[in-house]
Amino acid sequence: MYKVVVDYAPSEADNAVIREGITAFNESILGERDKEFSIFLKNDVGKVCGGIQAFLGSESIYIEILWVERNLQKQGYGKKLLDAAEQEAIKNGCVFSAVDTFDFQAEEFYLKNGYERIGELKNCWHGHSKMFLRKNLRPSSKEL
Repeated sequence: MYKVVVDYAPSEADNAVIREGITAFNESILGERDKEFSIFLKNDVGKVCGGIQAFLGSESIYIEILWVERNLQKQGYGKKLLDAAEQEAIKNGCVFSAVDTFDFQAEEFYLKNGYERIGELKNCWHGHSKMFLRKNLRPSSKEL
């Protein structure tokens, strides 16, 4: 007999079972497993002051998290991190980048960096909307 258990403090091991289960299922259909990777912004003593956590597939990169300490924002560090992630994606043959962000986070940042909004989930969280954005990483035939 199985039972449904709600857990507000799940163990990493239990969460890993779920992540591995869906990852293995996806891999069985797609024939590949996304590679998780991070890019860090560190100061001269090695303290992490920002970074990106992302997933790399054969066609796309998904930026899961991009964060920079508040006192370092608007100084170009976010762009440097995003550029580094996109270069990794291009180096690995990806053709587009995808990201989602809430309306109070970084939509303008992504739009300024060549992303276009492809969807919106209105009133997703406390009245805020979640935006879905995409950027082509290869120039279109018009741009060549």
